[in-house]
Amino acid sequence: MKCANCDKHEGTETWIDHGSTLDLIHGLYEKWCKCCCIKVQLEYAKERAAAIPDLEKKLSEIQCGD
Repeated sequence: MKCANCDKHEGTETWIDHGSTLDLIHGLYEKWCKCCCIKVQLEYAKERAAAIPDLEKKLSEIQCGD
């Protein structure tokens, strides 16, 4: 079975994107290749990492009471 995302590689991974365990149980998933899974995970990680400076700035501007 080919990857449902790129249709180039073997679809070996179960991908539910922003779904849940319930989606997985009910078969609401696709088979993706490792390449596509890692590319999407890396993109997400970079987006989250880019948010760090703004979050640190916001935290320094408030009093948390810690």
